Amino acid sequence: MNFPPGRGTGRRTLLAALLAVTAGHLTVRALGTTPPTAPAALPATLNLAAKPAPVAGWVTVSVSQFLKPDPRSATLRILPAHTPVTVHRCFERWCEVGVPGDTRTGWVMRSSVDLRGDCAALVPLGLKDLRRTEGAYNAARDSNSNGRACDREDLIATRP
Repeated sequence: MNFPPGRGTGRRTLLAALLAVTAGHLTVRALGTTPPTAPAALPATLNLAAKPAPVAGWVTVSVSQFLKPDPRSATLRILPAHTPVTVHRCFERWCEVGVPGDTRTGWVMRSSVDLRGDCAALVPLGLKDLRRTEGAYNAARDSNSNGRACDREDLIATRP
């Protein structure tokens, strides 16, 4: 693109480099250069935006399941302690769970969720840096005994 003299200098700076993601590598190419050929298909391992597969778990205490990750949102149901759930994903304070036999999913406090497996199974769901007060905390998942299971140090220690 050519801009009239004295105009569009901000646009020139912005367009000076284009970013292209090719086969999982970030490459920078100057404006006007030939773009690299795109691969026919990227391997599934590069799909970082994919949601992890849901995992079977349970709630450790009686807990409300909310429509949204907000205690002020509508309550879908009350889940009694030890109710089986399907864990879809978790964030710092909330987990999206479903109840077997019901297509609806809702949100429960992360501290009330537990499931089987090691850190390699929990971290893709978002269950990392588990505190001793959380249902998913287990001393076996806390290899350095610092009170936080599946934290960065635990993951490095269990790396093959």
